Amino acid sequence: MLNSYAILLATRGFITYNVSFRGCDGNEKTSRASVFGEVDARDVLEMVKEIRKRESDLEDDVEVKIHVLGYSFGAAVGALAVGLLHEKLRQKNIDVCSESEERTVWSRCGIDGLILVAFPLGSLNPFATTSSIMGVLSRFLFGKHAGRLRKCFVKNARNRGSLVARKTRLLFVHGQRDEFTRVKEVRKFCEKLAKGQPEEEDVNDDEDEENNDEEECNENEFNEKQNNNLLSDFFFGVEDDDDSDDDDGSEKPVESSYETFGNNIGTSNAPPHLALLEIKGKKSDHFAFVKVKKQRDLLVKHISRFVLA
Repeated sequence: MLNSYAILLATRGFITYNVSFRGCDGNEKTSRASVFGEVDARDVLEMVKEIRKRESDLEDDVEVKIHVLGYSFGAAVGALAVGLLHEKLRQKNIDVCSESEERTVWSRCGIDGLILVAFPLGSLNPFATTSSIMGVLSRFLFGKHAGRLRKCFVKNARNRGSLVARKTRLLFVHGQRDEFTRVKEVRKFCEKLAKGQPEEEDVNDDEDEENNDEEECNENEFNEKQNNNLLSDFFFGVEDDDDSDDDDGSEKPVESSYETFGNNIGTSNAPPHLALLEIKGKKSDHFAFVKVKKQRDLLVKHISRFVLA
């Protein structure tokens, strides 16, 4: 599904590796697919470790920077991988684990940037998404992954912040018409990450949104066939269609907005540490990122700017 992204990024000068998850792309006979993605997240860290070793062996004096791009399920896997890296860095008592020990771990499997495309954050509110079943299912399957990502950035009196919070930059890319998670929920998640806000401070969040969501509920009639199709696409993927954005004969550019949140590395002139790219328009659903060529081109441009900033 992401071959086109890998090729486009390679043409821009990046060394790209396209991960094939267990149970997918011909791996069905040797591996079983993971529903929650935990084994895949550990695979990603092992892959990062291997790439860092390979690249450093080739050029000793060059600093290797690794960025992980994940779409949908892959975004959840990427979030969990960063969460596991944080736990690996903080596995010792916080007063004992020295910065030198952290840097040693980071040099082996550190992730410099994480790009989460159509992150299935979901919602526990049944009225919060276009397809409420998919939103609730996403939260059930991947809510813990989002929680572990948040733990990387939580600030408190004793915690000087792990190397993940200080060095890993995050770019969220989300469609205006995503069926799994609304953009405003992703934006709120970004704000909490930037503030280092722990999950226990979220108690009143869902209550504040209930009134707004009741109005949306009236517009969201349950369609069993549509939801079954979404489930099928979500778990088994969709076919790439380069021509799907040209069916109306228009050549309009993709509308988007880009915003940044705080700065976790402490310097005002530093590049954005946390950003959200919102894709707008009729074709900004969850699967547009693999179907619409113009969206891929726009996203690759923003990815290149973000990681090189």
